[in-house]
Amino acid sequence: MKTKTLIAFGVCLLAGVGIAGAQTPGAINQVENVQLRQQLDQAAQQKFDAGASVPELYPGEDQDVGPQSVLRIKPRQPLFEAMADAQYFYTDNMFLNDQNKIDTAVLVSTVEIALTPKPFDLAGGKVAPRIGYRHQWFDYGFDEKTLPQTGTLLSDYDFNAQTCFADLQWSQGNWIAQAGLDYNRLMSTSDYDQFYQEWLPHWGVQRVFPLNGKAAFSLGYEGNYHFSDSGSAPAPFNASDFDDRTDQMLVATYVQMLGKYAVIQPYYRFKYTHFTQYTMGSRNDCLNTFGLALYWILCPNCNVRAFVGYDIMNSDNGSVPRYHQFDAGGGVNVSLRF
Repeated sequence: MKTKTLIAFGVCLLAGVGIAGAQTPGAINQVENVQLRQQLDQAAQQKFDAGASVPELYPGEDQDVGPQSVLRIKPRQPLFEAMADAQYFYTDNMFLNDQNKIDTAVLVSTVEIALTPKPFDLAGGKVAPRIGYRHQWFDYGFDEKTLPQTGTLLSDYDFNAQTCFADLQWSQGNWIAQAGLDYNRLMSTSDYDQFYQEWLPHWGVQRVFPLNGKAAFSLGYEGNYHFSDSGSAPAPFNASDFDDRTDQMLVATYVQMLGKYAVIQPYYRFKYTHFTQYTMGSRNDCLNTFGLALYWILCPNCNVRAFVGYDIMNSDNGSVPRYHQFDAGGGVNVSLRF
């Protein structure tokens, strides 16, 4: 990979949509999108217990219609959690720029390990602490497609992400609140050179509304602040913290059981981002994400899924590319708790 060519190409493409993007344009956004899908995956399988049976409404009901499942919040109990996840999907806009759309296949592989001490009582609810490590590999262009602008392979933009995290989750009834701190680091896969790092304090609250024994709706707010370091940022950004920003998000999800082992989950997220250190005028972005996922729960520790998603991004800064992005694919998740 020719470093000077990639840096120039990244600047032309994104003009600040994460010049973390100098080596992999849009890398930050790709990481956030994948993590959103994984969070929703956990909500579908872990936060809702599809294996619990509803008490009989009248003697002999189970004999008439069989045991009835219920969706309910499931508290953490194990001391350790381990997870492996793979997503393979098509995206029609790899670099998040409608003027230079590049479509490709993407493979995202994730491993995660976390220490989850026993929850303790606080303010009428349960607090579940967690500390752990996550590693993700993003691999592009399995069709060996080349970029006409540079002649480079899409696989030259492969990168990986390291995350150390610590968080607390408080739950009481159908309310969930959380706060935590992540450290994220992005590196090129070819030589493991770091091109972006950040400290990410985050917080949020969620309310679950059970609709019946097989469906639930949830509405949540999430906020964070990115203390970023993009290394030697090119002019006109200059300072390495030009990508500092805060996100304010609203997330709505609906979970519906289909039979005993399948779950469908439509969702919507609105994200407002304010850049605090941007040197090319003010910058405020709005991102609308629409998605649908279908899960087949093979067992309590494993599921496979298919998903589609559509993003619409607008900005009040004229130098920032607007974009539309469509993703569609599938994945498999295996988790262990012990």
